[in-house]
Amino acid sequence: MTQHRIGPCLALWLGITALGAARTAGAASFSYPVNDCVSTKQALAGGYCKSVLNAWATFDKKGDATKRDLMIQAAALVLTAKWNAAEGKALKKGTDCADTTLSPTQTQNLIDPAVSALVADVNAGLNLATKGEANCGKKILSAAATACQQLLQADGSFIKKLKDAAGRDKKKDKARNSFIASFQKARAKACPTTATDTGLQSRLDGIDADIVTNTTVSPNVDDTQYITISPTGTTTYQKKQLTPQCVHGNPYAFFAKRGSVNKLVMYYEGGGACWDPLTCGIPVCNDSIGSGDDPNNTSTGFADATNPNNPFRDWNVVFVSYCSCDIHFGEADKQYSDTLLIHHRGYENAKIVEKWAREHFVNPDVVFVTGSSAGAYGAWFHAPLLESVWPASQFHVLADAGNGVITQDFLDKNFAVWNFKANLPKNIKGVTEALNAGSIPKYTEAVAQAFPTTTWAHYSTAYDGGSGGQTGFYNIMLNNSDPVAALTWWNGSCQFNQKMVEQVQETAMALSTNNNYRYYIGTGSRHTMWGSNKVYGDTTGGVPTIVDWVNATLSSTPPSGDNPAWTNVECTNCGLLLPGDPQPSPLAPPFVQMGSDVVVQCP
Repeated sequence: MTQHRIGPCLALWLGITALGAARTAGAASFSYPVNDCVSTKQALAGGYCKSVLNAWATFDKKGDATKRDLMIQAAALVLTAKWNAAEGKALKKGTDCADTTLSPTQTQNLIDPAVSALVADVNAGLNLATKGEANCGKKILSAAATACQQLLQADGSFIKKLKDAAGRDKKKDKARNSFIASFQKARAKACPTTATDTGLQSRLDGIDADIVTNTTVSPNVDDTQYITISPTGTTTYQKKQLTPQCVHGNPYAFFAKRGSVNKLVMYYEGGGACWDPLTCGIPVCNDSIGSGDDPNNTSTGFADATNPNNPFRDWNVVFVSYCSCDIHFGEADKQYSDTLLIHHRGYENAKIVEKWAREHFVNPDVVFVTGSSAGAYGAWFHAPLLESVWPASQFHVLADAGNGVITQDFLDKNFAVWNFKANLPKNIKGVTEALNAGSIPKYTEAVAQAFPTTTWAHYSTAYDGGSGGQTGFYNIMLNNSDPVAALTWWNGSCQFNQKMVEQVQETAMALSTNNNYRYYIGTGSRHTMWGSNKVYGDTTGGVPTIVDWVNATLSSTPPSGDNPAWTNVECTNCGLLLPGDPQPSPLAPPFVQMGSDVVVQCP
């Protein structure tokens, strides 16, 4: 992802918020207009498939091509009218279901040739001039028509509520078994077709899969580069009015790219934070969306889609841009001085992106929620909300260089300016208490217990440095929010390291029974890893490569299905700086020269 925001970012935390309904009994029932629309479209596609196959079945029996074609044309008209009606219904409820899926014409163009191929298979070896063989072809095609409809009806019922996948699969298996039984019964008589039941079933499954893919993974999103989405005005979503904008009222924009698998990365961009006239007056955060935010301009680390070792190279990606200076969860207009009005709209911006994402990637198999620096907090806060958006998906959450090391003074004096509490859910036990105490271990414990099948993880280097790194913002907090303290960020390095290590170890201990939290502490002082090629090769200090650790994360399914390679990782000789790591110039304690190396030596 873009290096522009993966560099100058914040280390502040607010040990805080769980943002969504847990996947537990008693949670609110799932309902969303796009899911209703897609459900209808899948059923309509099934109906069209049935009609076309029945038209061909009639042709096999009667040999009347004109009647066949008229039947198909009539089915196409019904498909188009009802497809458009479903889109109109969704639009009245505030969602654009047309952009979610292929068009009715594209649906016909997908189904028609697939049906023709199936018909050719059935008729191969048959003499349709012979009554018995023509009747056999009709029976097989009629059975295929019913199966095609039933497969897509089962998918449509599932996508409406995104629950009971086992029930969906049972219905689809029943449809397949019924078709195979009908085929074998027809084949047992005078029916020399060369088709096989497994071959025809494969054809039907292909139609089903293609329709499902093109109605749940938007074919209208570019798969060659990131597109820019620029929302304007006020949008109603989840009964809330959202007006996305940057801190000075500049337009907000975000980015997205379609992959080739039904998996989704939700990446929250970094870029610092501000909370008073001094920090917002400079500011110590990025305040607009420009070319530096565009992920098309980054091609390193996990942003490199050409690297065969990148586990995310084929995934869909939604890039949540950042220009609100409130770690993606503020919602307040603050008049810091007579001339300084700041719009902290991170929550509204992120929710607008959430709305778009669920309308274009309707049911990902896997959702990986991550972000760097300020974006690490965006991931940590918004991941629980996303669980209720995609309740059938496997979730993984990784905070890159956002460990929540803050001072109590910051929490008491400055945290409230972002208005986090206004959007806290009330249904996750322990969240409010964690917020009041400024405790990231308690917050993480609360959300990890609420979502026990999700993996939760923190990544940081031991001395995450630089003026925009975690130590830079922690040093600002240690110096009464004086932004000039970021220039001497190294003075906060040892305090940051001690508290960060204590926090991740405390969290790991508290969640050891849940078995769904891990931490990774790398060597040196680099801030963030996501956009760095170090993810593929760095093993300094005896650590596994980050990519191996992430792959282990992706193959873990708590509480019992964990990959043994998904471990808590802590470097040895952690103070050794690697090439390119931030350091004071000239060197100043705790950064010291030892031979040819620069190392951090804490008391």
